[in-house]
Amino acid sequence: MTREGRIAVTERVRAEMRRSGGFAGRTVDVRFDSAQMPPADAVRLVQLVSSIDLSRLPAASPALPAGADLMRYDLVIERGGQRWQGTVSDPSVPAELRPLLQFLTAAAR
Repeated sequence: MTREGRIAVTERVRAEMRRSGGFAGRTVDVRFDSAQMPPADAVRLVQLVSSIDLSRLPAASPALPAGADLMRYDLVIERGGQRWQGTVSDPSVPAELRPLLQFLTAAAR
Protein backbone atom coordinates (compact mmCIF):
# COMPACT_ATOMS: atom_id res chain seq x y z
CA MET A 1 0.00 0.00 0.00
CA THR A 2 1.07 3.51 -0.68
CA ARG A 3 1.03 6.28 1.91
CA GLU A 4 -2.26 7.49 0.46
CA GLY A 5 -3.84 4.11 1.26
CA ARG A 6 -3.91 2.95 -2.35
CA ILE A 7 -2.71 -0.43 -3.45
CA ALA A 8 0.37 -0.20 -5.66
CA VAL A 9 0.56 -2.56 -8.63
CA THR A 10 4.18 -3.08 -9.58
CA GLU A 11 3.83 -5.96 -12.03
CA ARG A 12 2.06 -5.54 -15.34
CA VAL A 13 -0.04 -8.41 -16.65
CA ARG A 14 -2.38 -8.78 -19.58
CA ALA A 15 -5.14 -11.28 -20.14
CA GLU A 16 -7.38 -11.86 -23.13
CA MET A 17 -10.25 -14.31 -23.29
CA ARG A 18 -12.71 -15.34 -25.94
CA ARG A 19 -15.42 -17.55 -24.49
CA SER A 20 -17.69 -19.39 -26.89
CA GLY A 21 -20.20 -22.19 -26.76
CA GLY A 22 -22.57 -22.77 -23.91
CA PHE A 23 -26.31 -23.23 -24.07
CA ALA A 24 -26.98 -19.73 -25.44
CA GLY A 25 -24.02 -19.83 -27.82
CA ARG A 26 -23.06 -16.24 -26.96
CA THR A 27 -19.42 -15.26 -27.59
CA VAL A 28 -17.69 -13.05 -25.02
CA ASP A 29 -14.43 -11.22 -25.76
CA VAL A 30 -12.45 -9.42 -23.03
CA ARG A 31 -9.00 -7.84 -22.86
CA PHE A 32 -7.47 -6.53 -19.68
CA ASP A 33 -4.20 -4.80 -18.95
CA SER A 34 -3.38 -4.22 -15.27
CA ALA A 35 -1.80 -0.87 -16.17
CA GLN A 36 -5.15 0.40 -17.47
CA MET A 37 -7.53 -0.92 -14.81
CA PRO A 38 -8.84 0.47 -11.53
CA PRO A 39 -6.26 -0.37 -8.83
CA ALA A 40 -8.35 -2.97 -6.96
CA ASP A 41 -9.16 -4.84 -10.18
CA ALA A 42 -5.54 -4.60 -11.32
CA VAL A 43 -4.32 -6.09 -8.04
CA ARG A 44 -6.78 -8.98 -8.37
CA LEU A 45 -5.74 -9.64 -11.97
CA VAL A 46 -2.06 -9.64 -11.01
CA GLN A 47 -2.78 -12.02 -8.11
CA LEU A 48 -4.74 -14.43 -10.29
CA VAL A 49 -2.18 -14.48 -13.11
CA SER A 50 0.72 -14.74 -10.64
CA SER A 51 -0.83 -17.88 -9.15
CA ILE A 52 -0.60 -19.64 -12.53
CA ASP A 53 2.62 -21.34 -13.63
CA LEU A 54 2.48 -20.38 -17.30
CA SER A 55 5.39 -22.67 -18.19
CA ARG A 56 3.39 -25.73 -17.10
CA LEU A 57 0.16 -25.02 -18.94
CA PRO A 58 -0.50 -27.02 -22.10
CA ALA A 59 -1.38 -25.06 -25.25
CA ALA A 60 -4.66 -26.98 -25.50
CA SER A 61 -6.77 -29.24 -23.37
CA PRO A 62 -6.20 -32.87 -24.24
CA ALA A 63 -8.79 -33.94 -26.80
CA LEU A 64 -11.12 -30.96 -26.55
CA PRO A 65 -14.58 -32.45 -26.03
CA ALA A 66 -17.27 -31.77 -28.60
CA GLY A 67 -20.61 -30.37 -27.58
CA ALA A 68 -22.42 -27.15 -28.34
CA ASP A 69 -23.30 -26.62 -24.69
CA LEU A 70 -19.69 -26.80 -23.47
CA MET A 71 -17.73 -23.60 -22.92
CA ARG A 72 -14.51 -23.10 -24.86
CA TYR A 73 -11.95 -20.50 -23.78
CA ASP A 74 -9.27 -19.10 -26.09
CA LEU A 75 -6.75 -17.34 -23.84
CA VAL A 76 -3.67 -15.16 -24.03
CA ILE A 77 -1.89 -14.44 -20.73
CA GLU A 78 1.22 -12.26 -20.41
CA ARG A 79 3.33 -11.70 -17.30
CA GLY A 80 6.95 -10.77 -16.73
CA GLY A 81 8.05 -11.43 -20.29
CA GLN A 82 6.22 -14.75 -20.41
CA ARG A 83 3.36 -15.30 -22.81
CA TRP A 84 0.99 -18.24 -22.89
CA GLN A 85 -1.63 -18.77 -25.53
CA GLY A 86 -3.98 -21.70 -25.61
CA THR A 87 -7.44 -23.13 -25.64
CA VAL A 88 -9.22 -24.93 -22.84
CA SER A 89 -12.71 -26.32 -22.68
CA ASP A 90 -15.17 -27.51 -20.06
CA PRO A 91 -15.05 -29.88 -18.31
CA SER A 92 -11.24 -30.17 -18.60
CA VAL A 93 -10.23 -26.61 -17.66
CA PRO A 94 -7.09 -26.82 -15.47
CA ALA A 95 -7.95 -25.99 -11.85
CA GLU A 96 -5.35 -23.21 -11.70
CA LEU A 97 -7.08 -21.37 -14.58
CA ARG A 98 -10.61 -21.49 -13.15
CA PRO A 99 -10.34 -18.44 -10.81
CA LEU A 100 -8.94 -16.31 -13.66
CA LEU A 101 -11.71 -17.44 -16.02
CA GLN A 102 -14.32 -16.59 -13.39
CA PHE A 103 -12.80 -13.13 -12.89
CA LEU A 104 -12.63 -12.41 -16.63
CA THR A 105 -16.17 -13.67 -17.21
CA ALA A 106 -17.58 -11.58 -14.35
CA ALA A 107 -15.69 -8.48 -15.51
CA ALA A 108 -17.12 -8.89 -19.01
CA ARG A 109 -20.68 -8.34 -17.78
